Amino acid sequence: MTRHFCTFFDKNFLARGLALYRSLEEHCQDFTIHMLCMDEESFVVLKALNLDKVRLLRVSDVEDERMRAVKSTRTHVEYIWMFGAQLSLHMLEHNPNMDMVTYLDADMYFYSSPDPIYKEFSGRSVMIIPHRYSNSNLHREKTSGIYNVGMMVFRNDHNALECLRWWKDRVIEWCYNRYEDGKFGDQLYLNDWPTRFSGVHVLSHEGANVAPWNVARYTFSQKDGSLIGKDKISGRVFPLIFYHFHGLKI
Repeated sequence: MTRHFCTFFDKNFLARGLALYRSLEEHCQDFTIHMLCMDEESFVVLKALNLDKVRLLRVSDVEDERMRAVKSTRTHVEYIWMFGAQLSLHMLEHNPNMDMVTYLDADMYFYSSPDPIYKEFSGRSVMIIPHRYSNSNLHREKTSGIYNVGMMVFRNDHNALECLRWWKDRVIEWCYNRYEDGKFGDQLYLNDWPTRFSGVHVLSHEGANVAPWNVARYTFSQKDGSLIGKDKISGRVFPLIFYHFHGLKI
């Protein structure tokens, strides 16, 4: 089965988007990644590269009148954040035969197959991943949320569409780069999804979304060419599936 991924970025994250693509090429046998280019420079470069498993989108293909109506009230970054909900919803609404879509932040890099994620997800409608903060970062849960937007899976069913439409409505109402009244950007809206919507699965596999805010929890070693993580407290071991290179500076 072809896995459908979607992501978005501007020229500042183009190198990360290309690294994400190459890592999927190495570890995901059959996939298509739909890349929303947030500026013309990214679109021109990717069109020239003509990558086999990439499908390109422009902002004008995805945004709608409701988004354009609030664009002047948001900074560039704040407006970009609104597309996590909109791009995922656009993919499902415009591709009725698509079974599911996986949203990815562009600064992800896969080190092994994502198959264990989908095996755990099984027949559910929505998948989200907790931040799993290390002890030194636990204070960030209040302002950054329980769950991370970095990877989410949405099945093309009633539950997921209801969730995405609700999320889109919220970011149109409020999506700003500040903490205010239990909100921050697009992310804190995820906090109550497991109780607000049906069919939401919280991923337990610790090899997905290892990141700067939780990497201190683990040690890593190589075994037969693979990266293996180990939780320092519980002793649980797991293959590293992907790392979230949040805050990487080039």
